Amino acid sequence: MTIDEAADFFAKFLTAVHEQDEASLTEPDEELERRIAYTESFMHSAPGSSMSSPFMRPRGMSAERLADIKERAATPVRRPVYLVAQYEVPGRGRCFAADVGGAEEANSLAYELRYWATQIGDEPKIIAQYGIDFHTDPLAWKPLMGAVIGPVGDPVKALPLERPRIPRDRENYERIVAAGRRAT
Repeated sequence: MTIDEAADFFAKFLTAVHEQDEASLTEPDEELERRIAYTESFMHSAPGSSMSSPFMRPRGMSAERLADIKERAATPVRRPVYLVAQYEVPGRGRCFAADVGGAEEANSLAYELRYWATQIGDEPKIIAQYGIDFHTDPLAWKPLMGAVIGPVGDPVKALPLERPRIPRDRENYERIVAAGRRAT
Protein backbone atom coordinates (compact mmCIF):
# COMPACT_ATOMS: atom_id res chain seq x y z
CA MET A 1 0.00 0.00 0.00
CA THR A 2 1.30 3.44 -0.95
CA ILE A 3 0.60 6.63 0.94
CA ASP A 4 -1.90 7.68 -1.78
CA GLU A 5 -3.71 4.35 -1.48
CA ALA A 6 -3.75 4.78 2.30
CA ALA A 7 -5.29 8.26 1.89
CA ASP A 8 -8.01 6.79 -0.36
CA PHE A 9 -8.65 4.00 2.16
CA PHE A 10 -9.00 6.47 5.05
CA ALA A 11 -11.35 8.62 2.93
CA LYS A 12 -13.62 5.62 2.26
CA PHE A 13 -13.52 4.61 5.92
CA LEU A 14 -14.42 8.12 7.12
CA THR A 15 -17.29 8.27 4.62
CA ALA A 16 -18.60 4.98 6.07
CA VAL A 17 -18.27 6.38 9.61
CA HIS A 18 -20.15 9.53 8.59
CA GLU A 19 -22.94 7.53 6.96
CA GLN A 20 -23.20 5.44 10.12
CA ASP A 21 -23.37 8.60 12.24
CA GLU A 22 -26.23 9.88 10.09
CA ALA A 23 -28.00 6.50 10.15
CA SER A 24 -27.84 6.43 13.94
CA LEU A 25 -30.13 9.48 13.95
CA THR A 26 -32.65 8.42 11.32
CA GLU A 27 -32.56 4.78 10.25
CA PRO A 28 -34.28 1.75 11.72
CA ASP A 29 -32.18 -0.81 13.60
CA GLU A 30 -31.69 -3.10 10.60
CA GLU A 31 -30.16 -0.33 8.49
CA LEU A 32 -28.01 0.89 11.36
CA GLU A 33 -26.73 -2.67 11.91
CA ARG A 34 -25.86 -2.88 8.20
CA ARG A 35 -23.95 0.41 8.43
CA ILE A 36 -22.08 -0.75 11.54
CA ALA A 37 -21.09 -4.00 9.82
CA TYR A 38 -19.81 -2.03 6.83
CA THR A 39 -17.80 0.35 9.03
CA GLU A 40 -16.32 -2.58 10.92
CA SER A 41 -15.31 -4.24 7.64
CA PHE A 42 -12.54 -1.61 7.47
CA MET A 43 -11.19 -2.71 10.88
CA HIS A 44 -8.96 -5.50 12.16
CA SER A 45 -8.68 -6.67 15.75
CA ALA A 46 -5.26 -8.17 16.38
CA PRO A 47 -4.95 -10.79 19.12
CA GLY A 48 -5.28 -9.03 22.46
CA SER A 49 -6.91 -5.92 20.98
CA SER A 50 -10.40 -4.94 19.96
CA MET A 51 -11.60 -2.66 17.18
CA SER A 52 -15.31 -1.93 16.92
CA SER A 53 -17.64 0.80 15.86
CA PRO A 54 -19.68 2.52 18.56
CA PHE A 55 -23.35 1.94 17.90
CA MET A 56 -24.37 5.30 19.41
CA ARG A 57 -27.98 4.56 20.32
CA PRO A 58 -30.22 2.00 21.97
CA ARG A 59 -32.03 -0.44 19.71
CA GLY A 60 -35.78 -0.82 19.36
CA MET A 61 -36.58 2.89 19.25
CA SER A 62 -39.83 4.06 17.68
CA ALA A 63 -39.82 6.31 14.61
CA GLU A 64 -41.17 9.11 16.81
CA ARG A 65 -38.33 8.74 19.30
CA LEU A 66 -35.75 8.71 16.47
CA ALA A 67 -37.28 11.90 15.04
CA ASP A 68 -37.03 13.52 18.48
CA ILE A 69 -33.37 12.51 18.83
CA LYS A 70 -32.55 13.80 15.33
CA GLU A 71 -34.16 17.14 16.15
CA ARG A 72 -32.02 17.56 19.30
CA ALA A 73 -28.74 16.05 18.13
CA ALA A 74 -25.85 17.89 16.55
CA THR A 75 -25.64 17.45 12.80
CA PRO A 76 -22.92 14.92 12.00
CA VAL A 77 -20.26 16.09 9.57
CA ARG A 78 -17.70 14.01 7.74
CA ARG A 79 -14.47 14.17 9.67
CA PRO A 80 -11.79 16.17 7.84
CA VAL A 81 -8.48 14.40 7.17
CA TYR A 82 -5.59 16.75 7.82
CA LEU A 83 -2.75 14.47 6.82
CA VAL A 84 -1.72 10.89 6.21
CA ALA A 85 1.77 9.84 7.28
CA GLN A 86 3.70 6.64 6.64
CA TYR A 87 5.77 5.16 9.45
CA GLU A 88 7.99 2.14 9.90
CA VAL A 89 6.59 0.78 13.15
CA PRO A 90 8.81 -1.62 15.11
CA GLY A 91 7.24 -5.09 15.04
CA ARG A 92 4.54 -4.03 12.55
CA GLY A 93 6.38 -2.73 9.51
CA ARG A 94 4.79 -0.12 7.25
CA CYS A 95 1.82 1.60 8.90
CA PHE A 96 -0.12 4.72 8.03
CA ALA A 97 -1.60 7.28 10.40
CA ALA A 98 -4.45 9.60 9.47
CA ASP A 99 -4.94 12.67 11.67
CA VAL A 100 -8.61 13.65 11.55
CA GLY A 101 -10.97 16.20 13.03
CA GLY A 102 -14.24 15.92 14.87
CA ALA A 103 -17.60 14.72 13.61
CA GLU A 104 -19.72 17.68 14.69
CA GLU A 105 -19.78 21.19 13.24
CA ALA A 106 -18.65 22.66 16.57
CA ASN A 107 -15.34 20.77 16.60
CA SER A 108 -14.74 19.80 12.98
CA LEU A 109 -11.79 22.17 12.69
CA ALA A 110 -9.81 20.65 15.58
CA TYR A 111 -7.80 17.45 15.73
CA GLU A 112 -9.71 14.71 17.50
CA LEU A 113 -8.61 11.25 16.34
CA ARG A 114 -5.69 9.44 14.77
CA TYR A 115 -6.43 6.20 12.95
CA TRP A 116 -3.67 3.68 12.23
CA ALA A 117 -3.88 1.31 9.27
CA THR A 118 -1.68 -1.36 7.74
CA GLN A 119 -1.92 -4.09 5.16
CA ILE A 120 -3.56 -7.24 6.58
CA GLY A 121 -3.42 -9.98 3.97
CA ASP A 122 -4.49 -8.34 0.71
CA GLU A 123 -6.39 -5.44 2.26
CA PRO A 124 -5.69 -2.29 4.23
CA LYS A 125 -7.30 -2.35 7.68
CA ILE A 126 -7.66 0.06 10.59
CA ILE A 127 -5.73 -1.49 13.48
CA ALA A 128 -5.87 1.29 16.10
CA GLN A 129 -7.72 4.43 17.07
CA TYR A 130 -6.04 7.12 19.15
CA GLY A 131 -7.56 10.27 20.63
CA ILE A 132 -6.12 13.65 21.49
CA ASP A 133 -4.81 13.93 25.02
CA PHE A 134 -6.37 17.29 25.83
CA HIS A 135 -4.24 17.69 28.95
CA THR A 136 -0.88 17.91 27.18
CA ASP A 137 0.97 20.60 25.32
CA PRO A 138 2.43 20.03 22.78
CA LEU A 139 -0.19 17.80 21.22
CA ALA A 140 -0.08 14.12 22.21
CA TRP A 141 -2.16 11.06 21.39
CA LYS A 142 -3.51 8.33 23.69
CA PRO A 143 -4.76 4.88 22.64
CA LEU A 144 -8.55 4.43 22.61
CA MET A 145 -8.95 1.02 21.00
CA GLY A 146 -7.13 -1.55 18.95
CA ALA A 147 -3.40 -2.12 18.82
CA VAL A 148 -1.05 -0.01 20.88
CA ILE A 149 1.47 1.62 18.59
CA GLY A 150 4.72 2.33 20.41
CA PRO A 151 7.05 5.23 19.72
CA VAL A 152 7.46 5.70 15.96
CA GLY A 153 9.76 8.68 15.51
CA ASP A 154 9.48 10.77 12.37
CA PRO A 155 7.42 9.64 9.38
CA VAL A 156 8.95 8.10 6.27
CA LYS A 157 6.52 10.17 4.17
CA ALA A 158 3.74 12.66 4.84
CA LEU A 159 0.83 13.64 2.62
CA PRO A 160 -0.64 17.01 3.69
CA LEU A 161 -4.34 17.27 2.85
CA GLU A 162 -5.87 20.13 4.87
CA ARG A 163 -4.08 22.58 7.13
CA PRO A 164 -5.75 22.79 10.58
CA ARG A 165 -6.83 26.18 11.85
CA ILE A 166 -6.22 25.58 15.57
CA PRO A 167 -2.65 26.76 16.42
CA ARG A 168 -1.62 23.68 18.45
CA ASP A 169 -2.97 21.35 15.77
CA ARG A 170 -1.32 23.38 13.01
CA GLU A 171 2.07 23.19 14.77
CA ASN A 172 1.82 19.38 14.99
CA TYR A 173 0.70 19.18 11.34
CA GLU A 174 3.58 21.35 10.13
CA ARG A 175 6.12 19.34 12.17
CA ILE A 176 4.92 16.04 10.65
CA VAL A 177 4.78 17.44 7.10
CA ALA A 178 8.31 18.88 7.43
CA ALA A 179 9.68 15.60 8.84
CA GLY A 180 8.06 13.68 5.98
CA ARG A 181 9.70 15.99 3.44
CA ARG A 182 13.13 15.55 5.05
CA ALA A 183 12.76 11.77 4.92
CA THR A 184 12.00 11.59 1.18
